[in-house]
Amino acid sequence: MGTTALRADFSRDELEAEAAEFRSYIARWVDERLVPQAEAIDHEADFSHALFKELGELGYYGVMYPESVGGSGLKYPYTCFTILCEELARGSMSFAAGACMQGSTATHTIFQWGNESLHDKYLKPALRGEKVAAFAITEPNSGSDAASLRTRATRVDGGYILNGTKMFTSNGTVADFITVVATTDPTKGLKGLDLFLVDTTSPGFSVGRKLDKFSVRSSDTGELVFENVFVPDDHYLNNGSGSSFLNAYKSLTVDRIFTAALALGGGQAAYNAALQYAKEREQFGQPIGKFQAVQFRLVDMLAKLEQARLYTYHAAALADQNASITTEAAIAKIVAAEGCHEVCEMAMSVYGGYGLMNEYPAQRFLRDSYFPMIGGGTGDIMRLIVSRQLGF
Repeated sequence: MGTTALRADFSRDELEAEAAEFRSYIARWVDERLVPQAEAIDHEADFSHALFKELGELGYYGVMYPESVGGSGLKYPYTCFTILCEELARGSMSFAAGACMQGSTATHTIFQWGNESLHDKYLKPALRGEKVAAFAITEPNSGSDAASLRTRATRVDGGYILNGTKMFTSNGTVADFITVVATTDPTKGLKGLDLFLVDTTSPGFSVGRKLDKFSVRSSDTGELVFENVFVPDDHYLNNGSGSSFLNAYKSLTVDRIFTAALALGGGQAAYNAALQYAKEREQFGQPIGKFQAVQFRLVDMLAKLEQARLYTYHAAALADQNASITTEAAIAKIVAAEGCHEVCEMAMSVYGGYGLMNEYPAQRFLRDSYFPMIGGGTGDIMRLIVSRQLGF
């Protein structure tokens, strides 16, 4: 994004007006439809196809896309998508993880490098919630070190043959199509990585297993296997300007802001619940919120949330201006993910012994708060990114 000219038509007042209207609509859906089902889908580790499709029918997966492909055509899409991630995570971070993957990484590459036929067959139905999308990069032996990926794409007549295994793929076991990162030349490292669109009905594709997690349990996560999977030329997502993975990596830096927003939403939910509990739970003849120790804890929680909110939306606004955000997006993820994890720990302490009970949400908020600290790159990887921007 840093190579794009800054927007001359950027208006802070317009951004705030569009954001406020957008938040009012999605917050209502979250309160009415998602919050009442959050505990059940977590307990059952249920992907919730019904809610997923409903959100698509309302147009929310198209927030970042133009109307020409079925998107919303918003003027400030990055800020609005950040709001979407925050509000969904306030209702259920599990559900938000899969839904936000659908509207960002899993569909962005097809929009950016897919032809019109792929837009019609995959992108547009995905934005309507009719097809589930995934993005597969991590492997059993390759996480943050993308250059060591072993999934191989071998050139054949009419396309490529994929062989390899992917791990920790969000939406992986329920996806209708997957953008797969594979190497066409292992000797080139990152420059040898490219993107391939795989229809999950393709011969040779299979789900190795659905992964059982203690965090974000209703976010579908799988191990995927590719055994001589043929990918036709028009499913090779490359416009001829070098490694399509590196091109995608540069433009997808903004996804770190969305992960920060997930953390923010989860932290806000924990704070709201702890505040309400402190007003209702009585000890020694008065609500526990009357004790300074609890009051101070709630104030510290609020301070961390406001810090995370300011930095997350600062980074989102920069993205909407086409400004360089490599440092800002990484810092937003650090501040929000780690700060909101602390908020969830403090919420647990407000609940005391009841916080350990599955009938109360504090334990779910704390479990889910680990996800933004790891998903999309750990805190240490974010610090490494910023360090390089500082010249080290």
